[in-house]
Amino acid sequence: MSPERMLFERSRGPLNLLGAAIFLALTLVFGSIYLRDSLKARVLQNQEVHAAQKATLETKHRDLQNVMAHIEQFRALKKQGLIGRADREGWVEQLVASRERLGIGNALVYNLKPAQAILDSTVADPNASAPTASATSLEPGAPQSHDLDFEISGVHEGELIAFLDSFRDQVRGRFRVQSCRLGRPTPDGLVAVCTLRFFNLPDQEKAK
Repeated sequence: MSPERMLFERSRGPLNLLGAAIFLALTLVFGSIYLRDSLKARVLQNQEVHAAQKATLETKHRDLQNVMAHIEQFRALKKQGLIGRADREGWVEQLVASRERLGIGNALVYNLKPAQAILDSTVADPNASAPTASATSLEPGAPQSHDLDFEISGVHEGELIAFLDSFRDQVRGRFRVQSCRLGRPTPDGLVAVCTLRFFNLPDQEKAK
């Protein structure tokens, strides 16, 4: 056996160990790089989730502050009947009760029309004409108007004004006098034909 061959045989074991050590070292290096990149990506992902949760929390906090700042106003409007279920039966009952309480007129005829959706132009301008949306186009939680037409005979102008003021003070709801005409004189007075427009914003939760 030649000296080179003998040297190779003797060195093969240490060379195999060296190769295994180099392979293990490279595996550890690349493994650590992969682990580092994976941990870095996870940290960035956690930071993004934390930032999103923080933004959501801040939004909810602002919403809560806004609710707390306007809660009393909301309760007042709800108590007045502007927010919540429209008390349509109560409007009619109070109309009759107000006339009977004042003892004016000979006869009262009324008609409460179906609710109408309020268009944006009508909301922006309280003096705008009647909404053009039909009663069938109502969406849950959308602002509504309700026209209460009535005709009362045998009244005078002062009695009609007192009747409307009394009704406004007693009824649970907010309305405006949309139109009112006095005419057709009778021995007992005039005939008044009026339209009262009530406004209402249903509760969205109950409207679903």
